[in-house]
Amino acid sequence: MRIEQLIYITEIAKTGSIANTAERLFVSSPGISLAISSLEEELGVKIFERSRTGLEPTEVGKKLILRAQEVLNHIEEFKNEAKCDSSEFEGQLSISIVPGICRTLVPKTLAAITTKFPKVHLHVKEAHLMQVRKDVLNGDVDIGVIYSFPSSHEENKLLTTTHITDSSMMVCFRNDSELASKEIVYMEDLYNYPIVASTNLSDTKKFYSYLFGEFHKINFFVQSQNYETKKHFISQGMALGFETRLTTKTDPFFQREDIICKPLIAKEPLVSYYCIKLKNQYVSAVGKEFLKELQVQAEPFKEGSRL
Repeated sequence: MRIEQLIYITEIAKTGSIANTAERLFVSSPGISLAISSLEEELGVKIFERSRTGLEPTEVGKKLILRAQEVLNHIEEFKNEAKCDSSEFEGQLSISIVPGICRTLVPKTLAAITTKFPKVHLHVKEAHLMQVRKDVLNGDVDIGVIYSFPSSHEENKLLTTTHITDSSMMVCFRNDSELASKEIVYMEDLYNYPIVASTNLSDTKKFYSYLFGEFHKINFFVQSQNYETKKHFISQGMALGFETRLTTKTDPFFQREDIICKPLIAKEPLVSYYCIKLKNQYVSAVGKEFLKELQVQAEPFKEGSRL
């Protein structure tokens, strides 16, 4: 039995095929196939069965894959124990992050990580909510950072979630809007106003239905993935935008004199941010430090703070 055989079976469990695993690990498909067959012969059990969708673990295979992941985790811990000095840590950390927090807390977090772990390569991907979840579940990244509304947060049996922070929702508009005179802004006040939103419809529907309650009443004026486009339409007085308090306190655009940001009395007035990872996947010292530093960066923006 060899370590690479354990790596192969855990990766196939994630990708569902030898070809995808070979591509991810930069090895040949025949080499992986031979290694798996050799391991099955040595153990006297079938680890995978072929199906129309690819390779599926057998019942015994599922148990062996979990055990293999535990062994690989211990090996990583063993390696890290040998590197007491964080400056000597090598490797990489891959992260998939939803846009809002990627532009606010993450840059300073990553700066702190690169200072402490100069030899570690960081790979950061900004993606919409569903894609971040997919990236983590497929094993394409080590850590994901997502948002959800408190009432909609669902625990996934394959994922471990760690709460980062909560942020209230704000409605943003130009200072000559009729809304500027309102002390309190309710969702019902916004039904007749044009709104600039994300182009990712699946995320958009979920997001705004939690805010509005009734998605069909929303008047979308423009949908764009470009953050600057969104701000342009707000600054021209052509549309309203929604942001978290976290964003409005860290982006200079929303602190301009001609832009007003008001708390929103909505069906779900708070957004929660979480870090997610696969439950049985080892988290390196760098990954743990990223999570810790992200929470430190979020501390000044907690609800009730003066910032």
